[in-house]
Amino acid sequence: MMKQVFLLPALAAMLVTSAQAVELNTDALKTMQKEGHRIVEESEGGRAYKAANGFCLDAAGGGLVVRKCKDGAKTQKWKMDGQSRLVAHDGRCVTGPNLAKCAGGPAQKWKHDGKKRLTNHNKQCLQIQGNTPKDGAKVVVSGCNKAPGQVWK
Repeated sequence: MMKQVFLLPALAAMLVTSAQAVELNTDALKTMQKEGHRIVEESEGGRAYKAANGFCLDAAGGGLVVRKCKDGAKTQKWKMDGQSRLVAHDGRCVTGPNLAKCAGGPAQKWKHDGKKRLTNHNKQCLQIQGNTPKDGAKVVVSGCNKAPGQVWK
């Protein structure tokens, strides 16, 4: 009888621990799934760079603007190529606030930094003109700072 008294609490403890482990694994799985979707999106034609209030970086003609984010909008899909160039859907590269034929100059080398800014090798950032997103607002290049218009998620 004594062995049974100890066995039941031990089994109950194992079941509770297993349930907690599954919960932690579920969170990790969701994180991995989200990252996997981002990787697939980039490999299939790019990703969107989102500013505040539901606006996205958009390739408009020869320049950059922000427009309301739209799933599947080709003009809002971007790839970072193997040479650190930010490439639009049509193969042109971000060169300052414009799109131009891809080359190798420092004005076309970009990275998404730890502060969620798109910075070039000239230490400049893409920024929404006027800092407040509105449909069609131009995107310019400016010295990097803490401006909310420089944040691209």
